[in-house]
Amino acid sequence: MKLIIIAAGQGSRLRSITDGTPKSLSKIHGKTIIDQLLQNCLDNGIKDVILVIGYNGSMIKDYLNGKWSDLNIKFVENDEWHLENGLSVLKAKKQIPKDQEFMISMSDHLYFSDLLKKVKNSDLSKFNVNVGIDLKIDSIFDIDDGMKLDVSLDNYSINEMSKKLKDYNAIDVGLFKCSYKFFSYLELAHKKKMCSLSNACGELIKSGFLGGVNIGDSYWLDIDTPDALQHANEDSELNVLIN
Repeated sequence: MKLIIIAAGQGSRLRSITDGTPKSLSKIHGKTIIDQLLQNCLDNGIKDVILVIGYNGSMIKDYLNGKWSDLNIKFVENDEWHLENGLSVLKAKKQIPKDQEFMISMSDHLYFSDLLKKVKNSDLSKFNVNVGIDLKIDSIFDIDDGMKLDVSLDNYSINEMSKKLKDYNAIDVGLFKCSYKFFSYLELAHKKKMCSLSNACGELIKSGFLGGVNIGDSYWLDIDTPDALQHANEDSELNVLIN
């Protein structure tokens, strides 16, 4: 199993406090997000990590140089980092053996080994892609910015996905388990000049092939704004989880 980590964007909403440093290098209680994501991989027996970098990607390379020797980290350059995030996954396609399952993670979503395990161990026999979903919508920080989902709770099939969705019962946590077929949906979305992951997932929804994995009580946080970063660093319970 290989994990693709999307770390190509410029993190425009965090730039006011990061001065161009990639979001994945933001520190939460003294630990960078990327270090936690890589620790999750090690804890779950994932040895092959594909880091898609773009804006100031050399900073991530330099930071990781000489670290994480137990992992096989492959850097893939996305020179079109200013475009939608699905393109970063397409840039990594050559690194995924044909017909092999793989995973995708945002680089600015903080989560831990237990959440990765739940999505990694999920069954893809009914779906082409499973995405981690949080049903605890009343406890989500900055839910207005969350990717909202309408999920059928009898079989966890996803019926709709949009940040603008008014009727929803779950939020996408930014961690996916995918069959190789997902690349064809990304390519279809790219041909339509709408190459975000959510656009490709929209194509999957039309076919009934997007499923959800209930993360239960597992922790996660999208650290995309100064407020989210401050919230994380002021959370004493999160300090315990990280350290």
